[in-house]
Amino acid sequence: KLTNPEQTEGVMTGAQQVLLQGAGPKGFEVVDWKQQNRSLFSALKLEKIAMFIALCFIILVATFSIVSNGIMLVLEKGREVAILKSMGASDGAVMRVFVLLGVFIGSLGTGVGIACGVTACWLLERYGLPMNTDVYYINKLPVNLNPAEVVAVLAASLVLVLAATLYPAWKAARLRPVEALR
Repeated sequence: KLTNPEQTEGVMTGAQQVLLQGAGPKGFEVVDWKQQNRSLFSALKLEKIAMFIALCFIILVATFSIVSNGIMLVLEKGREVAILKSMGASDGAVMRVFVLLGVFIGSLGTGVGIACGVTACWLLERYGLPMNTDVYYINKLPVNLNPAEVVAVLAASLVLVLAATLYPAWKAARLRPVEALR
């Protein structure tokens, strides 16, 4: 056993030299835990890719939900938009209102989601999820919260929210007062 399990190369080299010098029995091979569990690590990498694809589809569905919610809001508030436009509001002002509303709603959802996710990871890291040591080599589920990944998810979510609000806001800005008041 090593103090730092990542640094197995030096110990492996020493063990190989001892075996090659004839001090030990012949026909043995020196293998570290990384080589021994290579198939497990490749399966974990494949699972990480599959989870990324699944999360992308979930985010895509959420983006469509924001777009449809924005379109419904434009349809419901068509008369109010027409009144604002007849009072002198420009297309840009109406568009900004709907973009800001969509970004506010999306940012609120993103903030709640990030807070729930970080809290769940913190709780799992602190208290752990016990695992059966008869089946697994570890006694609790390891959790690694990477702040850079959290910031990347936050930024991507906010960009998608902004992009999802542009079409409904554009539809609201193009709304003609005469048609909306009918």
